[in-house]
Amino acid sequence: MGKIILNHHASTVLVKCDNTGEFLFGKYDPGYPGKNRHWIGRVKVLGGNYFAGKDSDVSPLETVRREIGEEFSGKKAAEGEMAALQQHNFAKPSDIRRVREALLDMEPFQDYLLHHPGPEDKPQIYVIQSVYRVNVPRKVMELVKENLSQGRSITNEGLLAVHTLQDIQQGRPMAQGITGLVMGHAEGISVPHCFQDAFTFAPIGKPRNAYLMYTDNFEYRNHPKK
Repeated sequence: MGKIILNHHASTVLVKCDNTGEFLFGKYDPGYPGKNRHWIGRVKVLGGNYFAGKDSDVSPLETVRREIGEEFSGKKAAEGEMAALQQHNFAKPSDIRRVREALLDMEPFQDYLLHHPGPEDKPQIYVIQSVYRVNVPRKVMELVKENLSQGRSITNEGLLAVHTLQDIQQGRPMAQGITGLVMGHAEGISVPHCFQDAFTFAPIGKPRNAYLMYTDNFEYRNHPKK
């Protein structure tokens, strides 16, 4: 059997405050473009994607740390990013820095292989999602909620939201599909998601220390820089 060709590799962090039982999510804002506009209002784990040939990261940890550093910088998103047109009333730099530093104190949790079956006449899309976990202090979660309640942005991409596990179980709000599956596996519960039964979501071990360590079994599709 040949290697599975990966379209990209997602690297994300599941953020929880054990003291309060609350989770910190990103949230798709009303300006989210494209075919996935049905995700608007849904929550998601924080992080982003690695595209071979386009990004220079050497590991999933480097990717998620880069994404957190960029999105929790207190600066407008770079030109060319989808979030570049968003307007923000940013929180104090010290508040943003405190949240960013707490998020970066993450530990590896789980890799998942994802496959969403498409039309038979088109290439099948496979993705690996590396998930890290972090338990943030109560004071950090309170700081986030205080800024959100006063309309101040801590991230420059989309929105942030704080919810309990019960909220997510009850679909208030709905989680973006992968996020619901990740939370369900991490917390040992059933979370509503939008994927069909044929969708593959399989744990394949801990996140590895380098993207090269995945190439015994997988091959990354090349995404040339524009």
